[in-house]
Amino acid sequence: MNFEDFRNDIEKKLDSIVKYELQEFRFEPLNFGSGILSYKIKGKIHKFIFDGRENQLTWLISKSYQKYFKTSFSQFKKIDGLNITIKNLENATNN
Repeated sequence: MNFEDFRNDIEKKLDSIVKYELQEFRFEPLNFGSGILSYKIKGKIHKFIFDGRENQLTWLISKSYQKYFKTSFSQFKKIDGLNITIKNLENATNN
């Protein structure tokens, strides 16, 4: 799965559980397929940063109701590859 496919997969999962707003999408196919994907969900920003070289996805979550470009993030989870389950999304969006 590449980062564009990851975006489609995560949006299908989000559609079934919560309303969201896309904040940023950047895919760099010539940089080992790395990318950044951010959503606003229930007042919090969920940011996914994929390092294609290391095959590692870092999931960051902001505090509630911060502006996107002034947001400070806390690391929520680090995952090998591009596989986030719907259960992980449900847990993160309900907290």
